[in-house]
Amino acid sequence: MCTEFRKSRFIDFNKGHVFVHPMQFARETKPPWGLAQKIDIFECRVEVWQLGVSVEILKEIERHESPSIWSHAAFGLVAVIFTYFEMIGKTLNPKSDTCGTAAGDFNHGFCDVYPGFKPLNGDYRDSSLPQVRAFRDRIRNGMYHLAGTKSNLAIHNEQNDPKFKADFVVADDGSGGDPMYFMNPHRVTRTIVDHFPGFVARLRKSESESGMLSNKFEEFFDTFHEAR
Repeated sequence: MCTEFRKSRFIDFNKGHVFVHPMQFARETKPPWGLAQKIDIFECRVEVWQLGVSVEILKEIERHESPSIWSHAAFGLVAVIFTYFEMIGKTLNPKSDTCGTAAGDFNHGFCDVYPGFKPLNGDYRDSSLPQVRAFRDRIRNGMYHLAGTKSNLAIHNEQNDPKFKADFVVADDGSGGDPMYFMNPHRVTRTIVDHFPGFVARLRKSESESGMLSNKFEEFFDTFHEAR
């Protein structure tokens, strides 16, 4: 799947060239940082350190065939890119806190990227989002604790079967047993890369309107980014 990636002021995703180094950018941004500067620094860090690295892994995977190690690198890609949901969820979840809210943070982030999973009743608890919870447990928890996804979850790059056109698919055979869950990390990476500019644009809009989103982002930034 060879498609051009979007433009960024911090990195050329297609060539892998970094225009702005996050640590240098932060050092050269004159304090005290206002909200606009914090958003800029956050955007640079995510574009280069998370999305840029994910895109490079993806390109190498798609460029190589077995027995190259790159044909076995999809789990590594998932380990890097899947953290995006919980990360943006720290801002999107109004109840997010320094600990104990990982599930809610993930659910908010995942449903923001994939609104088809969004709860109609506005309840982001696992009880209202069993499929999202299942993906989180099988992928996020599997990668953290098992170095691979849990049972009934398959990662793939199926391009021809229309059943697998979505990034995430739940396949229930009607037998009453546990369904199979599928993730296409090739598609997910591209979806997330395209999602991030819209998320940043909402932060900037919320900033100009003194909105709740920008307030939560600043709490997230001050608590985690500057506590490193």
